[in-house]
Amino acid sequence: MPFTSRIAIVLIAACALSTGAAAQKASEKRVTAVRGAVSYDTRDDAMQFADEVAARRNLNRDWVRATIGQARFLPNVPKLMLPGPVGTPKNWRVYRSRFIDPVRIAAGARFWRANAVTLARAEAEYGVPPEIIVGIIGVETIYGQNMGNFRVIDALATLSFDFPDAHPRAAQRRAFFREELESFLSIESRTSADPLVPLGSYAGAMGMPQFMPSSIAKYAVDFDGDGRIDLVNSVADVIGSVASYFKAFGWQPGRPATLPVR
Repeated sequence: MPFTSRIAIVLIAACALSTGAAAQKASEKRVTAVRGAVSYDTRDDAMQFADEVAARRNLNRDWVRATIGQARFLPNVPKLMLPGPVGTPKNWRVYRSRFIDPVRIAAGARFWRANAVTLARAEAEYGVPPEIIVGIIGVETIYGQNMGNFRVIDALATLSFDFPDAHPRAAQRRAFFREELESFLSIESRTSADPLVPLGSYAGAMGMPQFMPSSIAKYAVDFDGDGRIDLVNSVADVIGSVASYFKAFGWQPGRPATLPVR
């Protein structure tokens, strides 16, 4: 089978196995980050949350308050979280066409060839075959070409404190994003980096594999051995982390990636 044909097949499988941001990425191509004029330093609920996180995580209270306080409300993000109208048919062919295209297939072939040794090492350590890892990274960000243009702190703060009440699961989703904001602050507190700098999707997913902060904390690995985890610039860390994620969720070597549904 031609190499590009294999890439097309694994990209199709990856649409179903995605680590969580593929549908968001499809929509994000049509939206840009619009930062509002309102910051969260004047919001009592945001500052109360900052104090709770600082106490729970043993973080510097002033740092947490300053970080959340500098987040800006993103007025175009809450509506992106609302589900489509009830009864709206889902078209697999249209969804598939967003991810299976000549540009992505060619990029996947190049990525696979360039990183064959690292992919083989990830398979040996985690049991996840190269085609699955390559497919996931291709679906999520076209191998780093589209990692998002939203400040992560803005996206997570907006969805933590201004998640749309019209959503049928607003309370649960709001709680989810507050947990992700807390994870993000915990991660950033352990580095010397500026927490206002990281960019990602409008939901706060980051890096080539589009991991949410809690997934970074649980599953990301330092696969290049340089002492730090970098899912933006280190291809080795990305490959190892995707494999680690799948193993943690019960990937079984030798089993099919998809099963037919009658």
